[in-house]
Amino acid sequence: PLLLPPTAFAHLRRQAAALAALRPRMSDCCRHHSPLPCARRAWTDVLDGFCTDEFGVKTRQFHCCRRKGAA
Repeated sequence: PLLLPPTAFAHLRRQAAALAALRPRMSDCCRHHSPLPCARRAWTDVLDGFCTDEFGVKTRQFHCCRRKGAA
């Protein structure tokens, strides 16, 4: 668990949650017959979810969430 005060640092909590969600998916990809496409899919899925969460709050969004497509 993060050692952050309970009333602030929500942006860090969202980042940590995204990384925590990525870890088991990447572990599964290591056992996959084609690990690179699996890892890319896991990364984009987790990043899409993170950006959805970022745009759901009234703070400045993480810079990568403003990019589109392959960017």
